[in-house]
Amino acid sequence: MSLADKRRRKGLKGRLKPARSFDENRQEQRTLITLERQIGPAFNEHVPRYLGMIDTDMGTGIQVQLVRSHDGAIALPLKQHLWERGRTQALDQALEEFGRCWIEHRIPSRSLLLHNLVVEDRGGQEPLKLWVIDGLGNSDLLPLARWSKRLARRKAERKVRDLDVRIESLLEKRRNGADPGRHGFLPARAGQPPERSEA
Repeated sequence: MSLADKRRRKGLKGRLKPARSFDENRQEQRTLITLERQIGPAFNEHVPRYLGMIDTDMGTGIQVQLVRSHDGAIALPLKQHLWERGRTQALDQALEEFGRCWIEHRIPSRSLLLHNLVVEDRGGQEPLKLWVIDGLGNSDLLPLARWSKRLARRKAERKVRDLDVRIESLLEKRRNGADPGRHGFLPARAGQPPERSEA
């Protein structure tokens, strides 16, 4: 879909903005660069490093560091990790460390969705680590949290609490044998039913 088409779909609100403002890749690029500059090295503790823009057969896209586990496999989305392995003590420790960092540095994000986080398994005695791969930035029409540290911290706290609610909702589906849907599972598994191992 072209930027002009995206603009038209937004109706009157869209016509008040230039077409380039609907280029999601450019918006994400600006967000990553701005947040890394504002927050510093702590930003990349849980957000893969931005590497630049790259031309693909589908247009220009964002290039970021690919998160892989210790065995070289691409890190599983949090949704898939939970569905296959359940909520373990190791994952709880990773969630606690992630939440502490997210709140302490007041990192702005849209909703922290289970498919927008991945779990790096670092093997051996190393703890699991969570990474956010999408949904960064402030989506508020009037981004007051940008100018208020207290409000930014409260928003980060709410996002982390909401993530825990999403986790419990998925685990309830898992316990009840409900369908989790295909979204949030690596494409290599798309033709297969999600795996489960009892924790």
